[in-house]
Amino acid sequence: MNETANKKSLLADHIHKNTMTPEELEKEIRAFLDDAGSKPGTTDKPGCPLRHGLACVLCTVHDGLPRATPIDFFVDGMTLWLAGEPGLKIRNIRSNSQVAVGIYHSMDHSVLNRSLQINGTAKLLLFAGHEQEFIERLKIMGVYAAAAKVMGEMLAAQGAPVDNIDEEVVKAVKRFNLISIEPDEIVYLKIHPTEGTVKNIWKKKMSEA
Repeated sequence: MNETANKKSLLADHIHKNTMTPEELEKEIRAFLDDAGSKPGTTDKPGCPLRHGLACVLCTVHDGLPRATPIDFFVDGMTLWLAGEPGLKIRNIRSNSQVAVGIYHSMDHSVLNRSLQINGTAKLLLFAGHEQEFIERLKIMGVYAAAAKVMGEMLAAQGAPVDNIDEEVVKAVKRFNLISIEPDEIVYLKIHPTEGTVKNIWKKKMSEA
């Protein structure tokens, strides 16, 4: 066996698959998502108070053409929530609800790296016709309070009255589209500098069994 073949064999031997029970895997994925997602926050400094986590890459498809969009995300259990401005990703979801999401840490081969590759089904929650549910979800995410703080500061800086801040916030946020993504399958990848790669696959049917 030549040197190149030896290296390939060594790499293959260091890819371990499905090493966790379904319960262990879901628990670790939930912890990863909770740690990586953005959360409500507070700050005395000007600007957005959200505690931003990792951005994700949302892949949507329209007429066979994929589109990748970096976007902030929030977590509710295994469900991802995103606030998307009007654009091609929203059009794509309307025509094809099947999406893929990538969440990952900055690559550093000297330490343990973890990532999630998610295939799931997206749904849109619009303000029109779902006003209460829409605003309540924004409040859970912390986006409503963040928008109120930022807009209040901007209005105050302009010397404008801030008495009707809730009205101004609703005007600003109702143009957004809330996107929920229910995972159907998740590939959880861990790459260790000396211990190799571990690949576990979670499927929705596991948690329903």
